[in-house]
Amino acid sequence: MKKLIIITLTAALFFTFSSCSKNKNKNITPAESAQKPGTTVPPSKTAVKLKHLNGATASYISDKTIAVVLGHSYNDEATVSSLTQLLYLNYGLETEETSGLIKVMVYPQDFMVAGKVRLSNLYSVLEDKKLAGLITIGAPEGLCNAIARLEDKEEANDETGNKRTYPVYSFFPQDDILGSESTSDFVLDFLQTAGITEEAADYVPYEVSTLLLNSVQSMINQRGPVPQDKNLQAFVQKLAGRQKKIKPYFDSETGLQSVNHFIFE
Repeated sequence: MKKLIIITLTAALFFTFSSCSKNKNKNITPAESAQKPGTTVPPSKTAVKLKHLNGATASYISDKTIAVVLGHSYNDEATVSSLTQLLYLNYGLETEETSGLIKVMVYPQDFMVAGKVRLSNLYSVLEDKKLAGLITIGAPEGLCNAIARLEDKEEANDETGNKRTYPVYSFFPQDDILGSESTSDFVLDFLQTAGITEEAADYVPYEVSTLLLNSVQSMINQRGPVPQDKNLQAFVQKLAGRQKKIKPYFDSETGLQSVNHFIFE
């Protein structure tokens, strides 16, 4: 009888230890943690880049959103997972259950309305938010129209007549060039290299993690649109880092230099 009790207790202890070990060894990514129902930890308490902001900057972003659109060449599952986790760790993500500084929208799934892709959904999602910035990466054709609509709404509600009070950065857009330039502080794209078709160049992904983090941080620090002056190229160069040489974009038909469009190899 004693032997039976000892064997039973030993088995129970072994089962408990094994269960605890499995739970300890289960890896939960920050993105998964952020989306767990009932999670109410304020992003400012966990996001690395928000921990040491001064009072004025923390107050500025406290009720604001920086929107990030991931489009062509940056909307595959692995890239989206990597970038959203990076943004969550550093700045906090807005989800259905949690608040956060960054609102990520992935094309086309986050633009589906009644089974169809509606780029106007960008306006629907962001129209009531106080934006501290908008970043598009691989913007699909026509997205500039939704961005323009956002700007028109703000202009109509602004007594000073300002078109917008927040910065817009456009990286590697597949959108209309003139439309992207007119709705963005700047456009940064690849240099089309001889011997490579435009279609092939469109789908060569560039590692954007550092570029994305630099852009978000600059929007927090900038607190408004980037001035369209002689310092704009240097500003974009700083975002891209020393490994890339930023150059002005020249229109192939007119030969004119764009004010806010840049390229790099």
